[in-house]
Amino acid sequence: MSGPMHVAVAFDLGFVPWTVATMRSVAAAGIPPGGAVTWWLMPAPDVPAEVLAAVVEEGERVGDPQVLRVPTELDELPLSSWRMMSSRISNAAYYRLLLPDLVPDSVDRMLWLDSDVMCTGDLTELWQTDLEGALLGAAVDIGSPTVGAATGIPGLDPTVGRLTKRSDYFNSGVLLMDLPRCRAAELSTRSLDYIRTNSGKLRFAVQDAMNVAVDDSWLRLDPRWNDMDFFRFEQELGAVDETRIIHFAGKKKPWQESFPDGPLRDRYLTYLPRTPDLTAAR
Repeated sequence: MSGPMHVAVAFDLGFVPWTVATMRSVAAAGIPPGGAVTWWLMPAPDVPAEVLAAVVEEGERVGDPQVLRVPTELDELPLSSWRMMSSRISNAAYYRLLLPDLVPDSVDRMLWLDSDVMCTGDLTELWQTDLEGALLGAAVDIGSPTVGAATGIPGLDPTVGRLTKRSDYFNSGVLLMDLPRCRAAELSTRSLDYIRTNSGKLRFAVQDAMNVAVDDSWLRLDPRWNDMDFFRFEQELGAVDETRIIHFAGKKKPWQESFPDGPLRDRYLTYLPRTPDLTAAR
């Protein structure tokens, strides 16, 4: 597949350092020699101009950064009725929902990465994956592998669409999106409609909304492209050779002092920015 790899990230001021760490890991390990990447940066309104400029400069080191401005209405949406979820995420998590509508039509696919992931190997194979007519590619969520797990998707009508309680449920931390198909399926509108309709009982708001909107039209990616079982790297040192993206899903993050010391945390910390313009939010 010719042309650059397109990678999108979103962040509020508090997540700037972790977003830069994700970008650095992709630049260091995910882009093959001679490869090109276009960064699609989606900053929240609380990110000052000077901080955004520093993130853009970071992107310019390896790639072509483009800034997407997201409508402010997304920053007013409710996050989750679950305290443990609403305390860990921000409204920037919603920004991925608008990627099909905000990115120019000339871009036909996009790799979305959460800001708590670390790339550990070449992403070319993932980028070139044949989506076989699906709207997107994603990995099954190991913590909630089916639609009916973890109390089920709030407000899901089993008589509408193809989803049942036994359907696979994907994690939205790593997404390979076919943008034209997402536009045709009105992914953005359908996802946001779900969030607004179920605003009083949201669970995993972004993931639930996307699973409902995608309606089982997604390609199951191998877990090595979104590996959430990251603590096994401390036990199986060879496993890191297979995995390409580690996703620090859940409460424990490698930038926290409570995260266990070891090779995994050490590797992540090498990507963490140290300059004041990128760490003031920490």
